[in-house]
Amino acid sequence: MVRIAAVIAATLLAAAQPAAAAPSLLHVGDSLAVGSDPPLRQLLPGWSITTDALKNRPTSVGIAIIDRQPSLPGSLVVELGTNDSPDQAARFAAYVRHVLQVAGAKRCVVWVNIHRPPYNGISYAGFNSALDQIAATSRNLAVVDWNGMVNSGRGQVGADGVHATPSGYQARAGAIAEALQGCSTPQSSSGSHTLAPSKKKHKAAPAKPKAAPKPGPAAKPKAIKVYTPEPRLGTATPEIVRSTSDGGDGASPWPFIAGALAAIALGAGGYLLARRRRAS
Repeated sequence: MVRIAAVIAATLLAAAQPAAAAPSLLHVGDSLAVGSDPPLRQLLPGWSITTDALKNRPTSVGIAIIDRQPSLPGSLVVELGTNDSPDQAARFAAYVRHVLQVAGAKRCVVWVNIHRPPYNGISYAGFNSALDQIAATSRNLAVVDWNGMVNSGRGQVGADGVHATPSGYQARAGAIAEALQGCSTPQSSSGSHTLAPSKKKHKAAPAKPKAAPKPGPAAKPKAIKVYTPEPRLGTATPEIVRSTSDGGDGASPWPFIAGALAAIALGAGGYLLARRRRAS
């Protein structure tokens, strides 16, 4: 009876424990976010996702939406910048830093970089460079390299060079989901999905004290960049081709020449020997 009572008590205690909070996400963006949201939800079953996406939305409007939130979830996905003027890279960088400040160090921020043709003769390389530079010193910013995906053929866009095809949106969403799983920031009390170092402590034999290493430059956080493109076709180092200028198949002609000379020499020797015999 005591054992049965203990089992019942343990069962009731487990049932009384609150269920683990589902990972939460705020998805803010423009028309590209409109297209990537459905496949992203399919790739993140069980997540609590709030999406605010609208075509032609500039970054300033998207930032205002984030600022209006009464509280932020564990993670943010931002798809903004495509509708901004590319000569405003400094302002765009300020928006990115502002989002990181609002999110705090314990939330993961995934930002998709920009791929579109130059606008008024100016490319969006400055925007993408700003994202890379900020990510290099921010552990909780993950940059999805959509521009690299398109340039390397891993993501497809339509005739306008901006909006993705259906398969392109699927690939874009997959990269976002991968970035969310790889953004290694500490878990927040609000149920952030982001990965944290294991808290398990393993007992080990005491090690002998080692000499203190010489002080060196502090290690900088590494940027989390998903889908860094591989070299394009045609830019790889060419293979070494065997020269065929010596006959077309690479075989050396010297054995044939040596044999011919030997035959000529033998013939000449036989001719001289026959003349000597006739003369004698």
